[in-house]
Amino acid sequence: MDRILCSRQASYVSFVFGLLAITSSQSADAKAPAVRFDMVPAVVCRDVTDDAFAVMHPSERLLEARLEISSLLVGGEESDLVELFFRMVSPQQSLRIVDYSPRTTLASDYNGGIVFEEKEEKSKGVGLAITGAHQPVKINGHGDAGTKKTLTKKYELAAAMDSVAASGTIEHGFGVYFKIRQARQTNLEGSKEFQIVFRTPAEWRGDLLDVRCEAIGINRGIVRQFDEQVRCGLQDFPVALYRAGDEEAEVIAERYVTSSHQLRVIAAKSHSEIQRRSYPSMLHELGGLLDVTDPKIPKSWLRQILTGGTSGHSFEHRLPAQVQSAASNYLIAKRDLRKLKS
Repeated sequence: MDRILCSRQASYVSFVFGLLAITSSQSADAKAPAVRFDMVPAVVCRDVTDDAFAVMHPSERLLEARLEISSLLVGGEESDLVELFFRMVSPQQSLRIVDYSPRTTLASDYNGGIVFEEKEEKSKGVGLAITGAHQPVKINGHGDAGTKKTLTKKYELAAAMDSVAASGTIEHGFGVYFKIRQARQTNLEGSKEFQIVFRTPAEWRGDLLDVRCEAIGINRGIVRQFDEQVRCGLQDFPVALYRAGDEEAEVIAERYVTSSHQLRVIAAKSHSEIQRRSYPSMLHELGGLLDVTDPKIPKSWLRQILTGGTSGHSFEHRLPAQVQSAASNYLIAKRDLRKLKS
């Protein structure tokens, strides 16, 4: 009896471990999606001022910028993507948004309305039967007269609409956002074009536009109840804007783009040296591993230079000489580009 009981217990334990192995394997395979974004670093702005606006606002102009942003799925499944979020803001508030596209869009899984049909049937019948109580008289007869009436009612309800794209202004009108959700009618992977129309002073020639791209996806758990939404992609793009037909402004914008690219390349080549300078001693390195000591050069140093102001940062003198030179050239180019706003 004990042997049978031990055998059952062993089988049960094996079953539990096997089940755990399967679920853990499924959980490991079901990784959250990973998304990378890309866009051109400089965009030309076309003058779209109409006569009515020119009369009412003689010291201002309307300019249009078209921005194309591509999203690439580099891991996971696209079906686990929930939405893409794009945020475009004028850091110096030189661009006030007056129009944008795409606008908020609603869609339904159903093509047209939903039709309901109800049927009701009514019928009538008449029968006759007479039988004599005594022989030889016996009369049997039957008559049947019937009518059938069918009443059909049809009515149509509008199908429920879900938001597949949402957009609007932010930062008191100096920015705009676009949110695109997963739906049958949309494909989150690929290239998407956004159009913004903004008003500027008449002397505006160019400026920077901060663009942030973010992806939200589902991190699958062992069971559906453990699923959670996580950020699965985030990239910032400082984009140079310049007015169409202004050759000097175009040259300044291109110089900004070139200096930005050179800074990124040199930073990548100097990664090991920057890491060593971030923790110059064993004590600093140990403190960094224990997360009790801040590095001499922050991990986000490149993003701070690219997306921050034009002034220097406290950590710049700790960077390698070639990185300091590239950062200085970039900040000068950014300063020249920002001067074009007025």
